[in-house]
Amino acid sequence: MPNKYFNCPDGVTRTIEQCLDKCGKDDGERCLTLPTLHELSWGRTWNGKPSTTQLLNPTRMEYLKITCDYAITPKERAFALLGTQHHRRLELVAKKISGLLSEQMYQDLINTGTLDLLEPYEDMWDLTDMKTWGSYAVMKMLNAGSYERLHNSLQLNDYRIKAEATGLKIRKMRWQVTVRDGGTWQANKNKLDKIFLMDADKLDDDYVMCYFADKSKMLLDALDKKELPELCPFEERWDGRRCKGSLCEVHEFCTEGRKINKLPPLEVMNDPI
Repeated sequence: MPNKYFNCPDGVTRTIEQCLDKCGKDDGERCLTLPTLHELSWGRTWNGKPSTTQLLNPTRMEYLKITCDYAITPKERAFALLGTQHHRRLELVAKKISGLLSEQMYQDLINTGTLDLLEPYEDMWDLTDMKTWGSYAVMKMLNAGSYERLHNSLQLNDYRIKAEATGLKIRKMRWQVTVRDGGTWQANKNKLDKIFLMDADKLDDDYVMCYFADKSKMLLDALDKKELPELCPFEERWDGRRCKGSLCEVHEFCTEGRKINKLPPLEVMNDPI
């Protein structure tokens, strides 16, 4: 059950279907253009097998996104829209260039993963993931020992392992980072280019596979038993910041999320499946 509702600017929650058909506000004026609302309304449909990005997210969050009809606030997804459009344009160009592999989907017994770009280098391949980050996030990524760098490296290493299982030899993994606030005082202070390549860390194969196998098992077991998973780990909650407001779009269905956002407690977590 992906996102089903929009939180509208007038404080009313309406179904996305209603909103796209006709604005329900008293003045009938849309808050954004119709194509923008269509794009922002996209949500992943659960097909029974988790993706790499789903498993990188907190298990409780993904469980609630799969099992609950939840609401999103369109304007809060503005930066995600920027990243999506940037990614899509580069994908279209890559598909026109002979010899490149773009948007390649791989899967194994654990999960699925879609690789942004594979570029040939002699008899090997360079694996690149496109990212649009703010300068604050980029500075965290530049710290070799940070949680953020490990978290994103897990994603690329999972892709690497899947590609190598098909016979491809991966020479290097990297991110192409577009700095969302590039050119501003803050980005210039940290000497950040507006767009640049950053090498990712190669992680031990067993560690990577165990990480995703464990996360997959936790999610699938929770869905099978219809039981709310344990509270998201502190780091996955971004030291508690992720529980606030729209940073977690399913916080209203979570005991911790309701407490952080000062909502009335749920006496019983009724299973929405």
